[in-house]
Amino acid sequence: MPPGNPFFAEGESRFVYYYLWHFSAAELSRLLGVTGWEADAAMTWFSAFASLATMAGFAVWLSGRAWAAGLVVVLGATASSRFLLRHLFGAQNVEDLLSRPAGFAGWLFQSAWVPQHIMSATAVVVAIYLMAQLSHRRNALGVATLGLLAAAGFESSTWIGGFTFAAAGLIAVPVLLIHAGRKQVWPFLGTLVVAATIALGFAAPFLHDQFIATTARSAGSPIAVMPHEVLGDYFSAGARRIVDLPGFWLVFLNVEFPAIYIPGAVALGTLVVSRDLDPDRTRGVFALAALAAASLTIPWLLVSTLGDNNDLGWRAVLPGVMVLMVFAAVGLVRWITARAHVALAAAVTAILVGLPGGIELIHSDVAGRPEPDGKLFAQTAEMWAAVRRHAGADERIANNPLFLQDMTLWPVDISWALLADRRSCYAGRELTLVYTSLPRPRQEEIDAQFVRVFAGTGTPDDIEDIATRYDCRVVVLTSADGAWGNDPFAASPRYRKVDEKPGAWRIIGWCQRKGSDS
Repeated sequence: MPPGNPFFAEGESRFVYYYLWHFSAAELSRLLGVTGWEADAAMTWFSAFASLATMAGFAVWLSGRAWAAGLVVVLGATASSRFLLRHLFGAQNVEDLLSRPAGFAGWLFQSAWVPQHIMSATAVVVAIYLMAQLSHRRNALGVATLGLLAAAGFESSTWIGGFTFAAAGLIAVPVLLIHAGRKQVWPFLGTLVVAATIALGFAAPFLHDQFIATTARSAGSPIAVMPHEVLGDYFSAGARRIVDLPGFWLVFLNVEFPAIYIPGAVALGTLVVSRDLDPDRTRGVFALAALAAASLTIPWLLVSTLGDNNDLGWRAVLPGVMVLMVFAAVGLVRWITARAHVALAAAVTAILVGLPGGIELIHSDVAGRPEPDGKLFAQTAEMWAAVRRHAGADERIANNPLFLQDMTLWPVDISWALLADRRSCYAGRELTLVYTSLPRPRQEEIDAQFVRVFAGTGTPDDIEDIATRYDCRVVVLTSADGAWGNDPFAASPRYRKVDEKPGAWRIIGWCQRKGSDS
């Protein structure tokens, strides 16, 4: 620890991404003898289940009803109301009126898309609850667990376990101190210092690597103030600037989280001012309210600048979504038992608005997206098995970064990522942007170079760079590459063909392997 970076980045040896979740999947792969793809699928399922079980547990604890867990499952099956709105008013009209959501989504979408952030959000929710309990009742196991949860949350997602948890703590700690009373102030603060020391001790390698990576990108501040866009192109820029700030709370969150935003916020507000909860639950409610406030405020005003995507805003919202799901379930229990028909009818209506989008999302996850390149992708398993025979476990391979890029929503070297089990010289722009600390101009330069080579227009200097500068020990060409019929490696003394499947793929090896003269 930290593991080596499988993405070559000109001398960079450490993995600059928050990798605890991925490292855990790699451990499963090694221990159980399964592929990385299978381990990833298993960890994704486990992360979603653990998150759902955590929310169910809190809902049961706060409501006092076991069937609150079932309500959490129902709420978890809802999604954005955009799917319903598009069918009612037309897709183009909705896109003109509202800003594009991109990756800003609820629990159901993100549980499959970014399970590492889901796991971090789960750790943060439990950690904030432990913090509340330790403000009144302290024990060594609780302090150690809080420290480990904080470290695990940060190591799984810097944006959630680092930034969002810290922001929530700034709100929660003063509130909990006021509630605990003067005698508890110094013991509680001392407890937090011990837990923070444990967390820093475990997370120190990650903190170091994140700092180095941010500095190396030369991109200025990793976070900028920029209110979230709410309205679409139908409105003028001036109107958008005026409406975006209040519109985030009044419009956008209602559209994206119809089943949980209003019901969860109302139930949470009711419990904050309620006097019928015992002290343990009251402290828990206060802490979770602080987490929800920080989690929703961050995407309202802040964006991350390290990549093309606003990962800070898209991921920071997850703890708040989890909290709202818990309190929406608690509110439903209270309204059902109290026969509060108006509140119950409104909550059920909100769920019905969010269900069509959830059902459509579940269907798309199960059915998949058939693509024309699907058959070609299936055939690449044989190709990568051949690559592994010719490439050592510590050797890097080069293949077309645009190969099968249309199979995914974002262009990515999916075949290498899932099937190669070997390190990459250059795995493509999307992956390099996230997993290395190269400055943006250098990323673009390398991307153009590799695209050029595999399109068949590379120069001898490009081939020399691939062999010596990027340390590409094995090159993979396919019949879909432009270089297949105009192979720039054939004239290079650095490489020679070592294997081939006629009409399908060609494996080219480096002539000057380590420990060999041939």
